[in-house]
Amino acid sequence: MRRRDDEGYSLVEVLVAASLMSVVMAVSVTAVLQIYSSINRTEETVAVRDAIDVSFRRLDREMRYATRVNLPTKVNGRWYLEYQLPITDGSTNAPCRQLKLENGVLTLSSWKLPAITPEKPFIIASGVTADTTKGPVEIYAPGDKPYATATAGAAGVGSAFEPQFLQFRLKFSVNTGKVSLPFDSAFTAQNIDRDLYRQITAGAVSNDCSKGRPTS
Repeated sequence: MRRRDDEGYSLVEVLVAASLMSVVMAVSVTAVLQIYSSINRTEETVAVRDAIDVSFRRLDREMRYATRVNLPTKVNGRWYLEYQLPITDGSTNAPCRQLKLENGVLTLSSWKLPAITPEKPFIIASGVTADTTKGPVEIYAPGDKPYATATAGAAGVGSAFEPQFLQFRLKFSVNTGKVSLPFDSAFTAQNIDRDLYRQITAGAVSNDCSKGRPTS
C-alpha cells in the first residue's frame, strides 16, 4: 500500500534523525573547540618565545661587558644578582644592574654609583619559574668545571671544559597559560678573567653595586 505524501514522519524516523543530528553536532563542536584550543596554544607559544627572545637580547648586551659581579643570593624569597658595567659616558660613575626574580617576574634595574638605590625595574619576563635552590642565575667562575658531571658528554662541551672568563648561566622557564618553554643560556663576561675574579672574591677589588641589594 502506497504511503501518501501528507502522512508526515513516524516517531521512529524523527528519533533516528534527531540522534544523527546530535552526533553530527557533537563532532562539529568538538572539532571547533580543538581548532580554537590549537590557535590559543599557538598564540601562547608565540608570546612565550617573544618573552624569551627579549630576555636573551637584553641580557646578552649587558652581561658580556660586566666588570664586577655579586654572587646570586636569595633574600626573603626574592633572588638577586648585581653586576657592574664599564663607564662609557666620560664620568666617574659606573653603571650598575640588578636582576631580581620575585613572584614569577624577572626584572632588571639600573642605577649609577655612588647611588645605592635601583631605579624603576624593566620587566624582562613574567610567569618565570626557576630552581628553588639555585635561582634563575648560576655563576661559573674561571677555572670551574661546570660540565664535569651535569652534562658530561654533551655535544660541543667536554667534561673537562674550564671557562677562562666568568660565565652567567640563566636557567628558568617562562609560562603562559598551558605553555611552558625553557630558557637555558650562558653569557660570558669578557672583562672578568681569573685574576680579576680572584681579586673580587678576595675583596681586593670593590663591588659597590652589591650595596643595591636589600638585606631583608
